Amino acid sequence: MTKGRTKKTYIAVEDIPQNTMFMMEIPSIAFYTVYPKQGSGSFEKEFLTYFNGDFSQMIYVKKEFDAECKFLSDKAIKNPKWALKILKRIEIATTEFFKVMRNVEKLDLGNMTDIQIAKLMKELWKIHMISHGHATAVSWHVDAGDQLTTKAILRLIAKKLESNKIQESASKVFSILTSPNKKSLLEKEEESFLRIASDISKKRKLKETFIQSSLQGLKNNLANLDKEIYKKVVSHYQRYSPLTYQYKGPAYPLEDYISRWQAFLREQSNPQTVLEQKKKDRQDLLKEQKKLIGQIGFTEHEKNILKMAQEMVFIKSYRKNGLYNAMYYYEIIFREFGKRFGLSVNQVQAMKPSEIIESLKKGEVDANVLNERLKKAVDYYKRTGSARYINKVITGKQAEQFMKSIKLQKPKNNVNKLIGTCAYPGKVEGIVKVINIPDEMKKMKKGDIMVAHNTNPNLVPAMKKASALVGGAGGLTCHTSIVAREMKIPCVVGVRNCDLFLKDGDRVIVDAEKGTIKKV
Repeated sequence: MTKGRTKKTYIAVEDIPQNTMFMMEIPSIAFYTVYPKQGSGSFEKEFLTYFNGDFSQMIYVKKEFDAECKFLSDKAIKNPKWALKILKRIEIATTEFFKVMRNVEKLDLGNMTDIQIAKLMKELWKIHMISHGHATAVSWHVDAGDQLTTKAILRLIAKKLESNKIQESASKVFSILTSPNKKSLLEKEEESFLRIASDISKKRKLKETFIQSSLQGLKNNLANLDKEIYKKVVSHYQRYSPLTYQYKGPAYPLEDYISRWQAFLREQSNPQTVLEQKKKDRQDLLKEQKKLIGQIGFTEHEKNILKMAQEMVFIKSYRKNGLYNAMYYYEIIFREFGKRFGLSVNQVQAMKPSEIIESLKKGEVDANVLNERLKKAVDYYKRTGSARYINKVITGKQAEQFMKSIKLQKPKNNVNKLIGTCAYPGKVEGIVKVINIPDEMKKMKKGDIMVAHNTNPNLVPAMKKASALVGGAGGLTCHTSIVAREMKIPCVVGVRNCDLFLKDGDRVIVDAEKGTIKKV
């Protein structure tokens, strides 16, 4: 596996904290089997995920990764209808994926045979593969790395503004025109939260109880205080909490949601006013999009490119939420599987879906292998032909030796000035807080500048406090970019290794429109 590898330069494209081998199998296989069939290219010969405890890195041969990204970006810009067709299929599949995974909770797994559970896993695999495996080409790879799709659309907008002599920032217009016209689940969750806050506010005594009670006391007594509100609170929690599970869990507990309502009501904000403002903001966005498209005079092909960008942003968020929801409900299967084979959920998460299915058929699992994977592992894939590949997992010292044998590109950046791409315009000065996992959110204060390799739904509470966001992952489809637009927070993305160059306590100026972060 190491012969001739020193001549190649590899690149860690994504750092993923709290990752699992279970999560990585479907997208890894898709690179080799799905991509060629749906016309997404087959440039990447090697791919590996390096696991060091819960932390992982997605690593590619740089030349191959760059070629794949360029191919997809060029194809999408030239033929946006091709991408739009795939994006629509993914939206339909993800809606179904939400449904089938929620149904897992209703199954009597304890009375199912091993073969029946294996069959269930196979059925889940099919819809999972479409939602997550097919999707990565047109909602991640297409704008990963050097953000070629973002840059192409920015150039298009800048050129159109110049030719029409319109004095407007290309970055600002880009942010407006690539914002989805459909609500994300984050927006829907916020609206649901505010409606319940409004219902609580209409009941004076209940509102005072929320404000004055301890969190534990409120949680224990809410069902007796007001059954109607309690039912709404629990329903909201059950619907949206799974989206915070990410890959390993746990999801946010009920008390976290009750605490949010307490904090909101204690601020004496008017939930109905906030709701109406959000409604107005969305209406204003749609009006501004319509106005700009008419004013700038895009061709039909260019309009399709903008529509594609909107759908890419929407689908990236939607299918990732579908994935987090799935991982939450997969844990129910993991617990049952663990009972039968004497394994913890953590150990089961170190297995691939295909391995779980095979173990259910054979009736055996080697726990020692899983324990080694949980310490350190390399999950290596190599293309052997059209839609064919080999895969091997190595652990322990062999994994360490493998990582030493490859030439991994070192981060390059000016320690005093970092450069990325504008996701949402604005200029802010503040104190840096590096936050990559939920346990780090407690250090975040209102007005701080949040820096992360990438974000996910379980980091949103910290993001809401930020005066600006800086993300290592880039492109219009990265989570940091999506949330920044929804929350109207100045944001720069695609700043590789920003969470290594910037440290807690650094004072910086974020000029999002210019895409720069300067230390003061």
